[in-house]
Amino acid sequence: MNSFSHGGDLKSLAADAGRPEREILDFSVNLRPEGMPEFIASALWKAMDAAVPYPSPDMAELRELAAVHYGLPSGCFTFGNGANELIHALPRALELKRAVIPEPAFSEYRLACLRHGTDVLSIRTEERNSFIPPPLLTAEQAAGGSAVFLANPCNPSGGLLDVPALRQAVRDRPGVIWIIDESFIDYADGTESLLRDAALLPNLVVLRSLTKFYGMAGVRCGFSVCAAPLAERLRQSLPAWNVNAFAAAAAQAVLEQPPSWADGERALNRERREDLFRRLSALPGAAVLPSGANFLLFRLAGAPSGLAARLLKNHGIALRDCSNYPGLENGGWFRAGVRTPEEHALLAEALLAEALRAELKGNAPAILRKLPKPALMIQGTCSDAGKSVLTAALCRIFLQDGHRVAPFKAQNMALNSGVTALGEEMGRAQMVQAQACRIDPDARMNPILLKPHSNTGSQVIVLGRAVGHMEAREYFTAKRRFWPDVRRAYDSLADEYDVLCLEGAGSPGEINLKSADVVNMNMARYARAKVLLTGDIDRGGVYASFLGTWMTFAPWEKELLAGFVVNKFRGDPELLAPAHDYMLDRTGKPVLGVIPMIRNISIPEEDRAALPFEHDGQARHADSLDVAVVMPAHVSNFTDFAPLAAEPDVRLRQVRTREEWGNPDLVILPGTKSVAADLAGLRAAGLEEPIRRHAEQGKWMLGVCGGLQMLGTDILDPLHMESAEERTPGLGLLELSTTFAAAKTLLNVRRASTPLAPPAAGYEIHHGVTRHEGASVPIMFREDGSPCGYGKGRIWATYLHGILDGDEFRRAFINMVRVDSGLSPNPSLHASYDLDGALDHLADVVREHVDLKAIYRILQLKR
Repeated sequence: MNSFSHGGDLKSLAADAGRPEREILDFSVNLRPEGMPEFIASALWKAMDAAVPYPSPDMAELRELAAVHYGLPSGCFTFGNGANELIHALPRALELKRAVIPEPAFSEYRLACLRHGTDVLSIRTEERNSFIPPPLLTAEQAAGGSAVFLANPCNPSGGLLDVPALRQAVRDRPGVIWIIDESFIDYADGTESLLRDAALLPNLVVLRSLTKFYGMAGVRCGFSVCAAPLAERLRQSLPAWNVNAFAAAAAQAVLEQPPSWADGERALNRERREDLFRRLSALPGAAVLPSGANFLLFRLAGAPSGLAARLLKNHGIALRDCSNYPGLENGGWFRAGVRTPEEHALLAEALLAEALRAELKGNAPAILRKLPKPALMIQGTCSDAGKSVLTAALCRIFLQDGHRVAPFKAQNMALNSGVTALGEEMGRAQMVQAQACRIDPDARMNPILLKPHSNTGSQVIVLGRAVGHMEAREYFTAKRRFWPDVRRAYDSLADEYDVLCLEGAGSPGEINLKSADVVNMNMARYARAKVLLTGDIDRGGVYASFLGTWMTFAPWEKELLAGFVVNKFRGDPELLAPAHDYMLDRTGKPVLGVIPMIRNISIPEEDRAALPFEHDGQARHADSLDVAVVMPAHVSNFTDFAPLAAEPDVRLRQVRTREEWGNPDLVILPGTKSVAADLAGLRAAGLEEPIRRHAEQGKWMLGVCGGLQMLGTDILDPLHMESAEERTPGLGLLELSTTFAAAKTLLNVRRASTPLAPPAAGYEIHHGVTRHEGASVPIMFREDGSPCGYGKGRIWATYLHGILDGDEFRRAFINMVRVDSGLSPNPSLHASYDLDGALDHLADVVREHVDLKAIYRILQLKR
């Protein structure tokens, strides 16, 4: 392997590993794993306007801003092209003859002195003291006119200096210049900065780097604080315009941030550092030093020769071999930057694998950990961009091409849910995607389901079971505790299938949600999934949406993005070529598909404001049955009625107001997550009177789940499961009384008997327990004989969602209503609600309009 004195040289690391740079997991560098925060990225974009004129020669404006931020005179500040430029400028500015460097230490201290011709006295620190130099002992070695280089936290050990002792040494030895490097102090708890001392004492210089804590090593910016006369000498030793406009803008953004941001970063690093410490300490023969920085120095007793090179070659993991530090030459010392717990686990597993490989003299496999399963994630620039349908299409394509594939959506907000064979509740879209894979739906495919019951609150369902209700703000702060459930669900599916097809939610560009994201880029990162970003061109502005979303991405997010997919296009795709060239030029990511607007394909999507299955422009029978679906605000499982839209002798329409009522033959009251609130909304819209008039005229009415409960006499909610009201009067059209219970009924009913000859089937999801009396009698029964539907005359009500999916039952029901409405039956009409066939058709369309070769290549899958 090439020798290098610093970590993070990705080009050299990739060459030694024989892998692309993007595949290197780099523990050799000590930077924020997420890269630059958004506020710095925004500042860099704004700085484009400042790129033409010359910046300030000595950063006078930036020094003024730093003076306000730190409460120190502006003349004490010197800004450099990273702290490293200042390290190299100090021997020159000080005309330094002799330097004392306790080692092991950052190699640039010694290099800067040697380049200037300064004599270096190396003091070796001791492992028993975690290689932390004692300031008073160091002071004894420093003669007048010399300089002492120290770091706090120390580098490479991460240990913290005794600041009171250091302050005393600085004061006791005024003839010695003390250069204190605080490049990693932003990570440290329980230590004090010497910035204020440096502004007052003529023999103290404090260095700060902005590149580590703020993840912008490529931007390069740092500063020093010292007494004004020395600061002026230092500035005079630097070239004019040494800090460019972009670095200045980034530094300004840092200085304008409130302390809360740094507090959060520090706490996160502490949590991650502790995780890495635990994992490394558990390795055989490991000795890990305590650290206050974002890295750990550790020794592996008996480490095999060339361990860092083996890790890089066999696992693509870069670890800092510390054998080129003075004092660590022969001890098996390594340094690892703090990253994420998932990446820490990969490092620990790789170290174990190499240790076992060495012990067995090469007879063990080079990689013992499981490689991540190929995973493709569909994200969107907005809701309703077509993520669910595109995910279903790709699931079916992978299946057709011979792969065992499973869908996954970490968190779904939808009122369209279904019940698995195990009685677990999950998103309906993921159930459809499971059917696209021809596997049984499994709650692991949608570990978190949110079912909104108001504008700000939802029922929370984890792995198929309700765990309570939360307001949006409460869930935002609590959802990270469900992250382990999400990871376990994904990992177990990845163990069972060859390919995972993931779906995001909303948009990954929603800045306000990123900090607690469990469904978009953080999930893609955990799964190491390649991401396709899809946008709805029918809405307009799709390329601006692509570019805008890309601009919100951190570097690691941009790395996960494989390309873009344009969805719902009407026209000639060749006309889009200039836009695709533009996107590739600006982002380096290709447009990998243009999906046409697909009509007449009955595949359920997520919740939408409109029924998605009305077949625009399709010919209807002159005597079509007029079916009005009363749409409550919190409608659930609206896909129950999608099969009706496929019938050529049915006109399916939505009714939300009295003006939309018309003269329907059949009125349907669908399910709702907030029965009492939606019943009040129905009354406020003036719909109660036409519903009653429809019933009085002896016309047909069907209530499903929440609709069943509305048709009854009263709705009781003593536990306040859905409403603050303990009793809500129903429409009173059936003698049914429903009480909401704490336990939710989750059932699959494969064969239900009804007044019609063909059996029905469906599933139940409800808290309500319904009691009947009078003329409203049970008319639908589960396999065990228990009732699941009630009726009186032409008013039917059932708890079965999906009751109209069955072709024979649906046709029998339609013909019964047609006859009673004075229309002729159509017994020979055999419209088929063929979801499996629709999925095949969808797959054919998507296969034709996306670059599958590129997608397979990206996933490293064989076709």
